[in-house]
Amino acid sequence: MTKVKNFKDEYFYDLELSGEGLFSGRLLQGSDALLMSAIKQTHHPIFLTHQELIIHGQGTIAFTFQANTSFGIVLSENTAILGADEPVVCLEIGFHQTVFKKKLSDDSDAIIALIEKPCNTDAFLDINRVQTYWLSIDKENRLLRFGKGYMLHKLVLFEAELPRSGEAEEDAYAYIEKLKFISLMGDFTQEILSTINSSFWKFPVTVDLPPVVTSSNEVTLDMLDQGTSTVINNLFEECGVLYGNVAGQRVVLNTPDFPGFADAINYSIITKGCMLYEKLKEKKGEFGHSDLNETYLRITVGVNKGNSPGVPFVLEIWPGGHYSPIHNHSNCNAIIKVLHGSIQCNWYRGLSAYEKEPYDFCELKKDEVTWLNSRQFQTHKLHNINPKGEMCATIQCYMYDTNDIHHYEYFDYIDADDTLQHFTPNSDWEFGEFKVELKKEWNSRLL
Repeated sequence: MTKVKNFKDEYFYDLELSGEGLFSGRLLQGSDALLMSAIKQTHHPIFLTHQELIIHGQGTIAFTFQANTSFGIVLSENTAILGADEPVVCLEIGFHQTVFKKKLSDDSDAIIALIEKPCNTDAFLDINRVQTYWLSIDKENRLLRFGKGYMLHKLVLFEAELPRSGEAEEDAYAYIEKLKFISLMGDFTQEILSTINSSFWKFPVTVDLPPVVTSSNEVTLDMLDQGTSTVINNLFEECGVLYGNVAGQRVVLNTPDFPGFADAINYSIITKGCMLYEKLKEKKGEFGHSDLNETYLRITVGVNKGNSPGVPFVLEIWPGGHYSPIHNHSNCNAIIKVLHGSIQCNWYRGLSAYEKEPYDFCELKKDEVTWLNSRQFQTHKLHNINPKGEMCATIQCYMYDTNDIHHYEYFDYIDADDTLQHFTPNSDWEFGEFKVELKKEWNSRLL
């Protein structure tokens, strides 16, 4: 199990164990269930994981696999669930209905909340595809939440608020503060069990951090109250290091030695025979699509230090109308600053041929900064929605988590055939060479 640093004292656990290694045993299975159940069996076996809630009664648990039958995520106080009437929290995800339950009994009084098809949410089982299903338990706010993909409030599909009892009444849900053991319930074959991966966050899903990073000297109470911006201190330490490198006022495109840098880039993009026009033609089809608009330019700044996928600092040039494929970022951290123009960021709940619609987006303008890490904004598509002749330039900065010992070297993306592909972060030019050659081309246009 790898413990990955998260916001301040928060931790995100990515369980590398899979199959039998993820589970410490079957709690209710066949004849064993008769020995362990003092009341009655459940209809399905229950598999206990090695992971426990760090703080009893709160946290978010996710399981990623291809589920072809309904299943449940169960939180219990004891490792041995003594029967179907023992107090638990169970999320049962099915084809046509999804249920929060307070015990494993099939009785109607076991149901906390239920959602059924037809409805305007996809809070149900996704068959014939790999999906991440997560359950959030929040003892302080008495909230149960279910979602798919990243553990985010924007991706909540179904939730239930547990009632609080009055002073003279017994608190029917006081037991949730003691829940700590995590199990899966379902008719899983050994083949399915061997494919299940799990991750865990010690906090419940509450409020998502906003995408825009604002200097602490400029943030206001209104920004904090409305959640329109965050400060770098709220993010991973790695994001802070990257931000410190590029957020300064002097990290700009146009400089005294080349005041027409941005104009020169635009000119070279739209003028046949110029270096950027020809390079973009050459890159057509790089992502398996014949559309010239699915191209952009990567100018590396500095060298590969071994702590990022490719060179950590990249000047990216996005011609008007151009875009990237939907892709992720090796689970690394990143800071993106707009140096010229504007660009639209679309975010997706996972990298899959089934995830074509963004769950959110924003347009970033000159000097604005956004971020991503393994938990949030990791899968996106960048799109310069401006017309031809209005390019966007961004400085992209990447860094692996300090505790990442694998250093996956690729950005994965979905190609035109809906197939997962690997992109090796490359370089069209080194920055120093690029600036010299472009300046020469820019000046020669007057001759």
